[in-house]
Amino acid sequence: MAKGETVSARLRRFVAGAVPRNAEAALAERMLSSFHDTERTGLMLACAVRAVIVVLLVVVFAATSSFVGDGSLFLLLMPLGIAAIGLLQFEQERRWPQAHWAKYVFMAVDCAYLAFILIARNWFASDLPPVTLAVKEGALLFFVAFLVHGAFSYSPRFIVWTGLCITVAWGVVVAVAAAQPGTFFAIAPGSDVWQQYGDPHYLPVIKIVYDYVILAFLTGGLAVAVWRSRQLVLAAVTSERARSNLARHFSPRVVDELSEREQPFGVVRRQPAAVLFADIRGFTTRCEGMQPEEAISFLREFHGLMEGVIFKHGGTLDKILGDGLLAVFGVPDQGHGDAGDALACGFAMIEAVKQWNVERVPRGQFEVQIGVGLHYGQLMLGDLGSERSMTFTVVGDTVNVASRLQALSKELGTMLVASEALVSAIRDEMRKELALIDDLTLVGPKHLRGREHETVVYALEGTALRAA
Repeated sequence: MAKGETVSARLRRFVAGAVPRNAEAALAERMLSSFHDTERTGLMLACAVRAVIVVLLVVVFAATSSFVGDGSLFLLLMPLGIAAIGLLQFEQERRWPQAHWAKYVFMAVDCAYLAFILIARNWFASDLPPVTLAVKEGALLFFVAFLVHGAFSYSPRFIVWTGLCITVAWGVVVAVAAAQPGTFFAIAPGSDVWQQYGDPHYLPVIKIVYDYVILAFLTGGLAVAVWRSRQLVLAAVTSERARSNLARHFSPRVVDELSEREQPFGVVRRQPAAVLFADIRGFTTRCEGMQPEEAISFLREFHGLMEGVIFKHGGTLDKILGDGLLAVFGVPDQGHGDAGDALACGFAMIEAVKQWNVERVPRGQFEVQIGVGLHYGQLMLGDLGSERSMTFTVVGDTVNVASRLQALSKELGTMLVASEALVSAIRDEMRKELALIDDLTLVGPKHLRGREHETVVYALEGTALRAA
């Protein structure tokens, strides 16, 4: 986000097409839509609540007031107009939610109507005190209630608009009060201060100044509070979206570590890591006889099973390749046992598939067989792609070798093939995974497609190995 740029500006910048309409722009549109829905719901709630409160106050006033005459009737009927305006706005938001401009009109009407009530009271009810007394005794609080109404919208702009409407309406009320015959603004020297202050026609200037200062503070404070709330909502959604994206590729431990960083992965770099390739044997042939829904359901279940095993061993799921997958150990940060974790993961994947077959075969489903290739060496990692589509991945000869070793596993009739580089790295780590090497058989040097020199490999004992 650019320095000083508000959340709304950022969202509108996305929606307006200032950046490519990628996933982030789609998120911005959804956020704007969500804010509008929340604002509409809040305004409808505020309208309903205020209508109920006004009606209840009128009922209480009618039951308890000792006033008589036209003043009593005026005070009884005029507030019902505020309730009526609120109900009209409620109906507008319900029937025409796309008319976002309407709330600004209704707020202006609210303030104008309240100002009219305060000013016109002596035109229709001669037994009520002058407007000056209403100004002096805090009639501004009735306008402040509209600020509370505006806060339900979760819109800083609407709160500022409400403050401006109140400022203008209250200014008109004060101006009319000041123009009333007999209004005076200063207490005469030597006169009784309290008697002069209690005079209904006395209008203290300092009171008007205080009213506007308080109004400015309330408007600004509410606007900032709502703006901050929107910022926090956007930050929370963005953070959760980032965590969800990370969780698709990294183990929970790595996700927690990356989430705490203030900086992203950074520049492209080279580092040693262990690479694991896994693939389902003969799935292409079997897929020809499967319905599309059946094939996709099978692959989802397989990938979910393998993903859990990879994350359990601290690996990173780099890619899903149809019926295969690529996992990396030691990315984004190197560990103290990446090679051992990769080999342990390979064994665990084979065991997980065996247990899966125990469930599948009795149901008449085909037995799943996989091949796993493991290698250890230098690779490059970083963000690849374009501004429109970018992904964090690994590339290099180490990845290619792991892929070739996985293909070699089928030729050797085994489920797992590991390079000598991986076995040597496990010996250097001197961890408990060292015992897993005893389950591997030294096959010797093998020529891998695309490589000039032979690669020494180890493998689980398989059909071809026994024949050899």
